[in-house]
Amino acid sequence: MNKLIYDALIIGGGPAGMFAGIYGHQKKLNLILIEQTGFLGGQPLTYPNKPVNDFPLVPNITGKELIEKLSNQLQFNTDVKILFNSKIVSYAFVKNVFEIKLSNNQTITCKNVIIATGNICKEISGFELSKDNRIIVKQNQLTNLKHIYAIGNVCYYIDKPSSIVTACGEASVAIRSILNNYE
Repeated sequence: MNKLIYDALIIGGGPAGMFAGIYGHQKKLNLILIEQTGFLGGQPLTYPNKPVNDFPLVPNITGKELIEKLSNQLQFNTDVKILFNSKIVSYAFVKNVFEIKLSNNQTITCKNVIIATGNICKEISGFELSKDNRIIVKQNQLTNLKHIYAIGNVCYYIDKPSSIVTACGEASVAIRSILNNYE
């Protein structure tokens, strides 16, 4: 029996991770998303009734409403597999694929990883970090580790503020970078 190899594993179910899943599905990538909690949402759910002012074209939306819209699109309009209550226990990169063991005893095999954790990804080590412990990324969202991309608040940029819309833009850049590696 052939083992399923995903095009990418997305770590984190906040806005950036959900948008990566939605956009990656539109680009016909086979994706899996893991979230360490039992629900999608990330930081906007910290203050669910606070208005989100950095997401254009959607005025007067709260964090809860934005997450509901993204979550509904991801869960009901894509074929992205979502695993809740899952963390990385160990990983290896051998012959251009990752073998990733999860806390729920599953093993995921994938070609790329997108980190969208909102903070440092403690399960994977070896990143080049900034002074404030953010992952340094290149313009294509690639980290210093082969086939590992980072998006959202986990990234470090000089003179670039983080925002939800920035993270969603980074998600599309990471997905396009993965696609360019296949061409």
